[in-house]
Amino acid sequence: MWELRLILLLIGVMFVAGVYLFSRPRKTPTRGLQRTAPALHHSNLHEAAIETAAPVIAPAPVVQTQKKVEPPATGRVGKQLILALHVAPRTSTGFSGAGVLAAMQGVGLQYGNHKVFHRSSRSQSPRSMFSVASMMEPGTFDLQVLPRMLVPGLTLFMRLPGPENGVAAYADMLATARALARRLDGEVLDDTRSTLTRQTAHHIRERIIEFQRQAQLQQAP
Repeated sequence: MWELRLILLLIGVMFVAGVYLFSRPRKTPTRGLQRTAPALHHSNLHEAAIETAAPVIAPAPVVQTQKKVEPPATGRVGKQLILALHVAPRTSTGFSGAGVLAAMQGVGLQYGNHKVFHRSSRSQSPRSMFSVASMMEPGTFDLQVLPRMLVPGLTLFMRLPGPENGVAAYADMLATARALARRLDGEVLDDTRSTLTRQTAHHIRERIIEFQRQAQLQQAP
């Protein structure tokens, strides 16, 4: 349980830092000194892995809520990379617990460690590729009370390196987030709680590729 809380805490810290950096007012350039705001450039990436990836559908079992948890952000923690997406209701104050349970089962997520849902690795490793928690502390789901509760939103998160290739695991997590959003009449948000755009999705994919490239360089003799 402490591991889940630590991940959510780190994600919350990165979210607050990201919001601060992007919301900080820009200073007006002084006479004789011009500054150019940095811009992010995205290469033309293959979209197939992101746009066509579909969640693995298989029956499985299931979520809880309390104090609000800051939504996860995308960022590095040591030699790990934490990635997160959110599924939030469009208009209502939350998703019905019964609906969340049915949606989790419908996209093949399994209830397990830390009382959250997981996408199991396709390899021999028992580790999960990514997990789905509640957006409220402690992030866990109590199956005994879930059907009678309102769930304010869902947080999908993964840590790299993981048991599968990072790009493939991210494509699965993105497809699963979209499938949950369709089933629950919600929308997929990025790490700043803004509607996830194709550009942002590709930018996250680029970060994964670069992270894995750096990891391979460090392991090289």
